Amino acid sequence: MSNLKSSEEPAVKFAKLMAELYYFMAQEMVERMGEENGKDAISSAVKKFGKARVDAMKIEAKEKGLDLSNPRTYAAVRDMPSNGWKYSDNDQSKITYCPMGDVWSQYGKAGMDLGHLYCEIDHILFEAFGMKLERPYCIAKGDKICKFNLKML
Repeated sequence: MSNLKSSEEPAVKFAKLMAELYYFMAQEMVERMGEENGKDAISSAVKKFGKARVDAMKIEAKEKGLDLSNPRTYAAVRDMPSNGWKYSDNDQSKITYCPMGDVWSQYGKAGMDLGHLYCEIDHILFEAFGMKLERPYCIAKGDKICKFNLKML
């Protein structure tokens, strides 16, 4: 039931494919393990994935001679492209379109709930680079935007 189009930019296609694979795997975990155990397993897997991403980004930062305590280092070694996501005019902290959320929305509330579990990865990534994320609005929670408020730790 994917809304993936062959004409889309490669980064967008991969984001949507990853989101759809995540959805089916997460849904299978919930179906086999029950809601509570399944969601606990999903959250644990997302945390481990986040840690693996952080480890790889920090290795790259060291190779480039970047200061791991400088929050700007995150932007220099960020592993996921931002093309495909749409932002509010002149405000990179407000995402108005998320290709992953677009995929999860196809599966209704269940898709969005499972997708939101994935969105928690952002907290792991930012904290690893000295920032605390507060997200009062999240597309996967049914909001019209994702709002990223970052503060230094």
